[in-house]
Amino acid sequence: MQEPNQGTHDMATGDVVFRVGGMSCGSCVARVEQVLAGQEGVDGAVVDLASSQARVTLTSAASTDTIVEAVTKVGYTISLLSS
Repeated sequence: MQEPNQGTHDMATGDVVFRVGGMSCGSCVARVEQVLAGQEGVDGAVVDLASSQARVTLTSAASTDTIVEAVTKVGYTISLLSS
């Protein structure tokens, strides 16, 4: 029996939505947007504090694991909602 893929999860181009936890102010939003936008394959990111969501535009295959790791490193939680 094969185990589920535990490696990198690559995403196709387009918009994906993440839930982001731990944000409490506009500075948090700006920090998360900056981290997301700095990831390889990410063309832009818009984070909404009220809904705790981030809409990320991908221009090339990007790793969700890498995105999650980068945001987690700066102190927030993040999980994929839709792609």
